[in-house]
Amino acid sequence: MQGMSFEQFYAGFGFKYFTAAEILTKGTSHVDPDDPGFGLNTDPPPELWWNIIATVRALEWLRADIDEPISLLSGYRSPAYNKAIGGAAVSQHMNFTALDFYAKSKSPGFCFNRLKYFRSQGGFTGGLGLYSWGVHVDTRGVNKDW
Repeated sequence: MQGMSFEQFYAGFGFKYFTAAEILTKGTSHVDPDDPGFGLNTDPPPELWWNIIATVRALEWLRADIDEPISLLSGYRSPAYNKAIGGAAVSQHMNFTALDFYAKSKSPGFCFNRLKYFRSQGGFTGGLGLYSWGVHVDTRGVNKDW
């Protein structure tokens, strides 16, 4: 991976629904000058790139299942950015295993339950968080819901 961009790395997986740029979304706090997290996020370091692949696979499944666009809100978070926005001290976003998202017209609860089903079928192992604004999904290696 030395000398390779994330875009080149990511292209090798042939994902259908999510671009490398979407996966590298830095979050709304990063671009809001009035937010404590403004300008603090970075791209993930290359040693973490492999970590996001299983999470993207889970979202690719969901996107095909619900047959409508999914908007990504947050991917990798640098430790400084995560702290500034009040993220969990051991956030999976800092490991680049997590994505926060919402679907165009499906409720967060619907998406959460579809991913919970996919996980129960062996689709991935990880966490699912249900929020009013959307869903958190990660591939931490153990199942956890909140």
